[in-house]
Amino acid sequence: MILIKNSRVARLLSVHAIVLYPFIFFADKNPDQVLLNHELIHVDQIKRHGVLKFYYLYLKEYFLLRLKGKKHYEAYKGISFEEEAYRKQNGTRNV
Repeated sequence: MILIKNSRVARLLSVHAIVLYPFIFFADKNPDQVLLNHELIHVDQIKRHGVLKFYYLYLKEYFLLRLKGKKHYEAYKGISFEEEAYRKQNGTRNV
């Protein structure tokens, strides 16, 4: 995996960080450990499910939640992959 800090990609997408495997783009120059952990959990999820299946399921869940009337952030937080990442992000991890 390749970490890209102070990323224009992340800033253009208005996110703190995003995994576009095998890259992790961070908006900040020095992302904190919790954010790094969160994104590394997504990398683990991608490895567990495969790249295409992960992104397919992620987007499918997001759009189904939006169709059910959830606002963007509520739908994002309701994605099972995000729920897992938020649940585990405070654990200790190393790159």
